[in-house]
Amino acid sequence: MVINDKENYNKVKDSISMDNLKNIIKSKGYSPIKVAMESKISSSTINAYMNGQKLPSVTTLVSMANFLDCNLDFLLGRTDIPTKIDAIENINKNPKLALLFQNISSLPKDKQELVEAYVKGLMDR
Repeated sequence: MVINDKENYNKVKDSISMDNLKNIIKSKGYSPIKVAMESKISSSTINAYMNGQKLPSVTTLVSMANFLDCNLDFLLGRTDIPTKIDAIENINKNPKLALLFQNISSLPKDKQELVEAYVKGLMDR
């Protein structure tokens, strides 16, 4: 979609959800203030992002993604996978990991959740 008028701009703007920003901040045990400080923005600005009142600029998105170690599409709610692109490229360079990833991806959602729980259990040990 080309954003050359206000209607298309609003459609794109409305399709962006910053819910993942809230989720990743919480999952990493950070406060919004810490993320704001690391991203060189005010705490009121990050709260506006988290509440959907404002959208971050590209440079702010990059700064937040770098600090939170995730990709931009994740922050914008376009994917639920926070993995950075370079990490995905590393998976593709390792044939065993690529095959494992492909096999897990082909499983039904409930089986994927079992694999995720199993791996989490292994990591917690």
